[in-house]
Amino acid sequence: MLYNPESNMETNSYASYQKFTSPSGAYLYGFEIGKDENLNLPMLGKVKAAGFSQSEIEQIIQKKADETLKDAIVKVKLLNFKVTVMGEVKNPGVYYNYSNSINVIEALAMANGNTDFATIRNVMVVRSSSEGNKTFMLDLTSKDIYSSAGFYLQPNDNIIVRPDKHKNVQLNSQAYSLILSSASVLIAVLGFVLR
Repeated sequence: MLYNPESNMETNSYASYQKFTSPSGAYLYGFEIGKDENLNLPMLGKVKAAGFSQSEIEQIIQKKADETLKDAIVKVKLLNFKVTVMGEVKNPGVYYNYSNSINVIEALAMANGNTDFATIRNVMVVRSSSEGNKTFMLDLTSKDIYSSAGFYLQPNDNIIVRPDKHKNVQLNSQAYSLILSSASVLIAVLGFVLR
């Protein structure tokens, strides 16, 4: 009941799953890795998280839980894996990922793909770290993208889909054609009147 405070009131597992699939649920029911890089769990104490994979942390917690709790089943998930997709995409915004990994193509799909004015040859991934920001330029038309360090995203990455350099020409082409057609009609009318 310490780890699942609502489990005795819930009748289906879907409601339990829902607690962790929103930012507020993850904040309320999840356990945060502190600045000391430890998880502080009730009854189990501190568990070192830095330097371990998700499955390794799961095994460490399971071992501690077996010593203290009866029939404990430990499942570790990264709950705050969010990425921000901006620029020439149909639905820019912050997107949350609840699986263990996500790549640039999946993040763009979450934003409903790129607009007609996007250039997919020059997609930027900005990754923050303690050493500063690191930038990756990705060409989504190249097969080399899969070997790029920026292809698989990390929490809090920003993806920026840049506009095509001819975007302004494309946007203004209707205005230009309207001006040209108006001018040609005006010249034809003036030519007819001045005869």
